[in-house]
Amino acid sequence: MELTPSELDRLLIFNVAQLAQSRRLRGVKLNKPEAVALISHAVIEAARDGADHSTALNAGFTAVKSDELLPGVGPLLTGIAVEAVFSDGRRLVVVDFESTDDDVPGQVTRLVPLAKEAKTDLVTVTVVNQSDIQISVTTHMHFFEANPRLRFDRAASYGRHLYIPAGEHVDFPPGVEVSVNLIPITGNRILIGFAGLVDGPLDAPGAKESAIAKARSLGYLGFES
Repeated sequence: MELTPSELDRLLIFNVAQLAQSRRLRGVKLNKPEAVALISHAVIEAARDGADHSTALNAGFTAVKSDELLPGVGPLLTGIAVEAVFSDGRRLVVVDFESTDDDVPGQVTRLVPLAKEAKTDLVTVTVVNQSDIQISVTTHMHFFEANPRLRFDRAASYGRHLYIPAGEHVDFPPGVEVSVNLIPITGNRILIGFAGLVDGPLDAPGAKESAIAKARSLGYLGFES
């Protein structure tokens, strides 16, 4: 049997989740890896059953309870990024919790979804990997300059990066449509390095047009329309 890296990850999550479930049924308190596995498994299976993104996210939120966790585990359950296969392709689901106990450091009285600052300037692009190998893109990458064999709306991604927790990444298997959200790069918006398509201020006059022209000349996919 030949399995992709993503499929192997899902099998590992399944095995750890089964072990965690057997321990939970015996009344054993869960550690962080066990809780993360149960949450991730709930998201993956909800998506596999045909749920939409919000329903799968809620499945992750309700997968474990505070009183099932070892002391100090609750506050560690933040930024759990799960790649799940939905009916319309692969999507990243990020499950965040926050502690509601201000009096006992390292413990929680209950788990609640972490309220995030509303992002009103999100752009969603659908990406297809046209190469023969899996390509991964990290959160810090200027998405416009991601691997040239990724086909997506490059112009719409200019000056943006993945809307996922810092240090995380998204995998793009060959030939699979993956939808991702992008947010604007903040700070001084000066980029040096990456693929060398910008190497300077993102918002300088003509910078975007120059970067698009350079990407086209180098064979980057995503400028067909």
